[in-house]
Amino acid sequence: MSQTKETPSGEFLLHLSLLLGWLVPIPFIDVLLPIIIWQTTKKHSPTIEPHARNAINWLISSTIYGIVLTVTLIGTVLLPALLVMRLAFPIIAAIQASKGKVWRYPLTINFLGVRPEKQLQRAAIAFLPLVVIPLASLLGSLTWWHNRTGWIASLSPTTGTVVQVLEKVDDYNDTMYKPVIQYEVPERDSYEFSPVVWSGSLAYKKGESVDVLYSPTDPANAMINDWFEKWFFVTAALVVSSIFLVFSVIPSIFCFVLSRFV
Repeated sequence: MSQTKETPSGEFLLHLSLLLGWLVPIPFIDVLLPIIIWQTTKKHSPTIEPHARNAINWLISSTIYGIVLTVTLIGTVLLPALLVMRLAFPIIAAIQASKGKVWRYPLTINFLGVRPEKQLQRAAIAFLPLVVIPLASLLGSLTWWHNRTGWIASLSPTTGTVVQVLEKVDDYNDTMYKPVIQYEVPERDSYEFSPVVWSGSLAYKKGESVDVLYSPTDPANAMINDWFEKWFFVTAALVVSSIFLVFSVIPSIFCFVLSRFV
């Protein structure tokens, strides 16, 4: 007996499941659910096979495109277009599936073609070079962290005084602040410095005492003794490079795991 129109077909739901990542904050649900629908219904619904292969081919392809665009300058222009395609293509495919048609996602690499398990295993290996740039960034960030840890340990503490608070108006018409801090070094002259980053809040007032770290070999080289000044930028570099590394590994892991099911 044919399926009634009131009940969505497995093919229809499979394509729409690619959109769950936009709605449900569960990592990789838009990747896992199509595979689950495919594997649990393929014995009872043979017609779902081409739909599943098209959808998963698009998932792999668009994930690779997204990673490549994210780590290249051209991505600032093309990445929004890719996001639109990731939203529109599953909807188009679902509509066609409801009409009993198989719609091939454009710009899709056919990973699940002949001998798909072999192709996916080769793809898993071929995509490993995507990790080179994020891995190099992570190693560079770790080196920076190590060097900075040693450098901060070599600094000497002192107390400075805010002698001036600089102000400027940014491009969004917001007022930004930055203190000018004066400090003295034993048996040497006094020095002044300002933090590199401007702040949107008035964190320091004129005449306020501030803990300062300075280099004994270069007393003019100093910073405010707080976590932000010491660790924010190197921590941000570590976090960003780690995130990029994780996402660059996803295509290889996804292809390898999927090769066990096709």
